[in-house]
Amino acid sequence: MTGMLQGRVVLVTGASGSIGQAICAAITREEGQALRSDLIGRGEVDLPLDVTNEPAWILAAHEIERQYGRLDGLVNNAGIVFVGTVEATSLAQWRRVMDVNVDGVFLGCRHMLPLLRRALAPSIVNISSVSGLVGGYNLAAYNASKGAVRMLTK
Repeated sequence: MTGMLQGRVVLVTGASGSIGQAICAAITREEGQALRSDLIGRGEVDLPLDVTNEPAWILAAHEIERQYGRLDGLVNNAGIVFVGTVEATSLAQWRRVMDVNVDGVFLGCRHMLPLLRRALAPSIVNISSVSGLVGGYNLAAYNASKGAVRMLTK
């Protein structure tokens, strides 16, 4: 089946990573418009975006509105991992993982909702992990962040 996303505009965060690239390829294959966003210098992007920066989300929303007038889908895919136990994880490392993995998802939902409301059938997909269900060894911050994304999505 092709064309399921024909004419749909979908913003993908973390688009330069392997999962982000696969998501964008799937959107394109289904005839949608994948708006690839990531940090500047991280591959080919349509919209530079640091998901931890609220003013950057506001600017991204304005740019999408200017170009498309709406947004049909948002895929909150940007994420990072820090390998370490609670004892081995500094507060700065913990906060960085939470900032990207949780706050980035929250900010994306918050600032893209006005544009999504203009679409006929809007969707938000928040990428989590099995680590959000079952804690993985040595991944204290990542496990907690993906559990938070799961609950925020619910």
